[in-house]
Amino acid sequence: MDLDNRQLQAHSLPNIDTIVFEALEKNHQKVSIYFTSFFFIFLITAYGVVGLFVEELFFSPLIYIVLILWFLIFFVSVYVAYKSYYFEGYGLRQKDILFKSGMWFRSVIVVPFNRVQHCEINQGPIDRMFGLVELSLFTAGGSSSDLHIPGLSQETAARLKQFITRQVSQDEEE
Repeated sequence: MDLDNRQLQAHSLPNIDTIVFEALEKNHQKVSIYFTSFFFIFLITAYGVVGLFVEELFFSPLIYIVLILWFLIFFVSVYVAYKSYYFEGYGLRQKDILFKSGMWFRSVIVVPFNRVQHCEINQGPIDRMFGLVELSLFTAGGSSSDLHIPGLSQETAARLKQFITRQVSQDEEE
């Protein structure tokens, strides 16, 4: 049992900014934009359908206010979906994996391999159309500490899963 518990200074720790994060597949950006667009098309369609029963929704100035707000929020949301891609990525180190995200509210999640219980590759129908998968790592800490990395190619996700599984089994042997 190691009883050494020396104090560390924060300035002497490795800097996370030196990690080179791998970009997600470019198709992930397209999927984000499409999902955002479909959501807003659904909203305006729902407004139109409700408007068939509630005629006041089509009277001015309400219809103009709704349309202007819809266009503004739609274009801002599509812009955010487009730009967010450039703030997402993953980093792989010998003992852990990192995932960064967030355009305005940035976060970096670090999952040590010795905490991983299992990992799996998921693919929904939209992802399948664009050749994308999501790598999910499930940890001993529960769902709040799990990691999901979207926008990977099948090949990249399989290699990552194989590497992580190998590292987890080595940690268990030690």
